[in-house]
Amino acid sequence: MGTSTVNRLERATGVAALKHPEYTGPNRCWPCTLLNLAIAALLSLAVAAATTLWVPDTGVATLTGSIVAVLSVVVVYFRGYLVPGTPALTRRYFPAWLLDWFGKPPARTHTAVDPRATLVSMGVLVDDLAAEDVVLDAAFAAAWQERITAYWDDEDAVRATVAELAGTTRDRVEFESYPEMLVAFDGPDRIASWESRPACVADAAAATTLPAFDSTWEQRPLAIRAELLGALRLFVETCPACGGTVSLRTEVVESCCSSRDVIAATCVSCDARLFEVDAPPDLLAAG
Repeated sequence: MGTSTVNRLERATGVAALKHPEYTGPNRCWPCTLLNLAIAALLSLAVAAATTLWVPDTGVATLTGSIVAVLSVVVVYFRGYLVPGTPALTRRYFPAWLLDWFGKPPARTHTAVDPRATLVSMGVLVDDLAAEDVVLDAAFAAAWQERITAYWDDEDAVRATVAELAGTTRDRVEFESYPEMLVAFDGPDRIASWESRPACVADAAAATTLPAFDSTWEQRPLAIRAELLGALRLFVETCPACGGTVSLRTEVVESCCSSRDVIAATCVSCDARLFEVDAPPDLLAAG
């Protein structure tokens, strides 16, 4: 049974309301989960051993231990952890190499393409002598914003664009919302994720605007197109959700088991996150 099917069943039966989305689904912390499962195993063994002191019957002891184990696994599944304070424990006592091995936190993957240079070659980014930097081309910015406005209230259009990018059909694409994440599924398969719905809408709108500026857009590999779309979000100045100002800054993000420095584009009005990437060490060193 696929991920999206399980999610639909959970919503239909009301089970989803029991979950803690901060620690389950795509936000599940596997170091915390494994630590709690290990604790659950030790707890069930201890209960079974204690039971034999009162009832000298191995069958009863095995049953009691099994019940504790099953209940513990259920709690971990729905809540993400069994022992309160687990995130703090793993952050303090798990070595960095182990957290990295589990992918805590997941890092954005990069391709060999230089997004800035590529977008400049398209004419989407242009030099601004006053700012001594590159900015969005006025024609592209206007067309992109117009498409963002149209897409914000048209979920079907966003789904169709994501499907086209992923090489699937619109009816197979489903979105699942989690705290600080929106995930797109093609049936049971996860095909894309964004920091928020505004980020997804911005990407979908850009994907249908860029072909007019890049004759080779449709021939570019999906990984490169995704990288270019993500890079463009660095230049979003108006939040798709509320129209507020988007601010670009470095931040320290606390995850379940660690903290990291990131470059983030966030709306100052509604706090919608449009872009987030690990900050390069040389940038941090330069202050």
